[in-house]
Amino acid sequence: MFTEQQLRSYLAWAVHGRKPPRRASTPTRRGGPPRDEDYKAWIRTLPCCACGMEGRSQAAHAGSDGGMSQKASDYSCVPLCPDCHTQAPQAYHRVGKRVFEERRELSFVRTVARLNLEWQARCA
Repeated sequence: MFTEQQLRSYLAWAVHGRKPPRRASTPTRRGGPPRDEDYKAWIRTLPCCACGMEGRSQAAHAGSDGGMSQKASDYSCVPLCPDCHTQAPQAYHRVGKRVFEERRELSFVRTVARLNLEWQARCA
C-alpha cells in the first residue's frame, strides 16, 4: 500500500517522467541568493563578454552561490549572447564554466567584480 506522498511521486514519474514539485516547508520561502531585475536588465544592454556581440546579450548566472536547484545571485550575472550562453556547440551551458572560461580566456570572477563596481557607481 502506498502513502499519499508515495502515490503522488509515482504518478508524477509515471505520467510526466519527472519528480513532483516540492512544497516549501514554510508558507513563504526566505533566503536564497539576491534577485535584482534592474541589474539583470542592465546586464542585457551590455555586449557579450565572450565574443563582443552587441544588442543580443542575456544575463547568464555565473556564480556558485546558488545550489540545491537555485540559480546563483543576480549579481553574479555576466552578459552572454545566445550563442555563447546556450546555443553554440562550445556554449557556456554545454561545456561548463571552467572549460568555457579557459577557451575564451575569461575570468567570470573578475568580470562580475568589474560589473558590480560599475553598477554601484551607476546607482550612487
